[in-house]
Amino acid sequence: MNPTPDPPLDLEGARSHGDPLADAVADAVLDDASVRGQFATALRDGSAGAAHPAVRAFVGELERLADGADPALLAAGARATFTAPLAVHVFDVGAGALISSYRPPGPAAVLVGTGRLVHGTQGRLTDTARWLSAASLPGGLVRGAEGWVSTAWVRLGHALVRRGLQRRGPLPDGSVPISQFDDVRTWLDFTVVAPRSAHRLGFAVTDAEYAQFLTYWRFLGELLGVRPELLAGVVDRRSAAELLHRVDALTGPPSQDSRVLVAAGVEALAGGLTDLTRIPHGPALAAARVVARHLQGPQLGRALGLGEPAPQDRLVPLAAALARAGLAVLRRSDRVWNAVLEANVEANRRFLRETAAA
Repeated sequence: MNPTPDPPLDLEGARSHGDPLADAVADAVLDDASVRGQFATALRDGSAGAAHPAVRAFVGELERLADGADPALLAAGARATFTAPLAVHVFDVGAGALISSYRPPGPAAVLVGTGRLVHGTQGRLTDTARWLSAASLPGGLVRGAEGWVSTAWVRLGHALVRRGLQRRGPLPDGSVPISQFDDVRTWLDFTVVAPRSAHRLGFAVTDAEYAQFLTYWRFLGELLGVRPELLAGVVDRRSAAELLHRVDALTGPPSQDSRVLVAAGVEALAGGLTDLTRIPHGPALAAARVVARHLQGPQLGRALGLGEPAPQDRLVPLAAALARAGLAVLRRSDRVWNAVLEANVEANRRFLRETAAA
């Protein structure tokens, strides 16, 4: 007998839902730490041999999703990611998407409460960058690939935080911590805020590149545990912007917790920029703040504790114009442009190798 399918979720209703498959494994890990090892083994060797039924079900679902995906899509990877150099993603993903992800007050309170994203922020930024690179690379989400495995661990990590908090008692507003609503918002940070930020920095993608990127990320969202019906309608710039607008309308203003996370995040971004470019920390920190203010806008920038607009902020549009002009030249030749894409793909692979050895 087939189980009754879950009913469709609206955005408001999504606040009350977590991720049952991952939550079951999280409960098992919280009760018996050895289950974590079973999970790792199942990801490596396959779900069929997993002793714990929750591990078998969760990893089996991840395998089913990967095996049922379009092979050409997985082979291509998130191609739009590689239209910009890796260092640019410190800004579009870091100063754009990640800073934006700290805006909602509810999730910010959860993250500050765990202490994990305030202390050791630099290491967690590197972990996020590693996951994003691995998941975006050609072949990265094939079953058993590094991106597929790291996505499984990201999903379990969210579930461990969620179930750990739920064991302490319900949230004051009755919502689920790191809910489906929160997952959709985070997905939009990577799929709308980051590309929009790249555009503002002079690294725009074409409509066709963005459509492929969204198709890839709808699959990645499902691997992360987002209910597919919440993302199914996001197929182009307009539909992506519309969903972000709906989510923004249901999101409260930044809180003090948001500002604490932003301050730690900007420091970590400066560290990442120094690691990638060897720019000293002081100038890197100033650059991170300036770019973050530009990407978030003056009103939201103030609310996030990024400070008031400053004269040096005018340098960002100038740098973006230069980048835009340079990109246009590179795109004139398919041969040259494909070489640029492959060079950026290889830079991401090199980043994964170097940070794995660190």
